[in-house]
Amino acid sequence: MTIAPPSPNQKRMDAIRRRVGAAMPDWTVMADETGTFVMAADGPDSERVYRVEDDANLDNREMALSAPEDLRFLLRMYDALVKHLKLARPSEASSRKHANYAAECAMKCDDRRFREYLQTCHGVDTSDGERIATRIRSILSIKSRADLNDNAEAAGRWRKLVGDFDAWSRTH
Repeated sequence: MTIAPPSPNQKRMDAIRRRVGAAMPDWTVMADETGTFVMAADGPDSERVYRVEDDANLDNREMALSAPEDLRFLLRMYDALVKHLKLARPSEASSRKHANYAAECAMKCDDRRFREYLQTCHGVDTSDGERIATRIRSILSIKSRADLNDNAEAAGRWRKLVGDFDAWSRTH
């Protein structure tokens, strides 16, 4: 499987994550006689990172003072969303299995033993492929083999027919 190179957005996200991870973990807004500033600390080590000007617009001050915690919050939310989407997406294996029912049916219809089963147990005329395909659609109550991939009930009927064939094969 080929892995695509990271997109520009992913590269930027990785850079943000590296910067946040490398910075001191505890950020605090403080004020003294010189004004309002942000301190970063890691245990006993601390440093003043930036000062916010008193005459700056209140909304801009709020954004600057909240930025460190907002970045951490957004990264946590992003990670939770990615995890949720990965869990919600069906696995490749189950998608492939479901998507293969039509192909499996086509291959089974070409199989000599399956044709023998259809003739013996279902009275199917197996003299040509079109007759077999028509009768299979009738047995499974489908309009097309593609229905096996799109309709869970049709897929269930197919799986039962295959199970019956497997059981028949063990005794014949």
